[in-house]
Amino acid sequence: MHRFFIARDQLHGLVVRFDDVQAHQMRRVLRLRPGDRVVALDGVGLQYEVALEEVTNSRVTGLVIAEAPATGEPRTRLTLFQSLLQRDKFEWVLQKGTEIGVAEFVPVITRRSLVRDADDVGEHKLERWRRIIKEAAEQSGRGRLPILLAPVPFEFAAAEATAHERALIAWEGERRRTVGDCLGGARGVDVAHVALYIGPEGGYEAAEVQQAAEFGARAVTLGPRVLRTETAAIVGAALVLHELGEMGAA
Repeated sequence: MHRFFIARDQLHGLVVRFDDVQAHQMRRVLRLRPGDRVVALDGVGLQYEVALEEVTNSRVTGLVIAEAPATGEPRTRLTLFQSLLQRDKFEWVLQKGTEIGVAEFVPVITRRSLVRDADDVGEHKLERWRRIIKEAAEQSGRGRLPILLAPVPFEFAAAEATAHERALIAWEGERRRTVGDCLGGARGVDVAHVALYIGPEGGYEAAEVQQAAEFGARAVTLGPRVLRTETAAIVGAALVLHELGEMGAA
């Protein structure tokens, strides 16, 4: 069944009123009809099986016929502190990171970031990025809607390492310590929060890695080959969730 995230004010008792964008997609793109069923997700842990009742070009409503806890979410909340990249690369990280299981994205301005001013990322761009995340979450079967925060300087992001049980910073200067070394033995164990830091195109400066280490982040290698930053973000996220047993059977 097709999946749609809804806001709480779209649910009135057992009646779901889908918004204009969703109505257009259902009627004009998916060609859904009254009687068809979809899944509506509240974004915070519940999903509803909905039987469509009214389907027009501008209005779609349905009746909840079943409610259950949302599926598709890792037990571990993974926050990706991703250095700001060129638009298409950053949007790709948002999309694929959502599919992998990232719970929160924090854009970070580092010393070598190509985008150095938070004012360059206005509300219009943030809204576009949130739409990308929402569409990827619906497509990939996520049960919760990943959060996107406004850009922060690296100094602030580094200090956030203390708020996580484990914090890892991918750095080409680290040759031996792997994600598995830092999360070894954690498979099957509930690790509530993990932070993963990914640098810009030019990589982190050593001083930034040291600053993150002062707040508890551990530098890790993602392997012997040089990865583009957008590749490193997805590989790193997948490795973290794999080591925690979140990517399938152990």
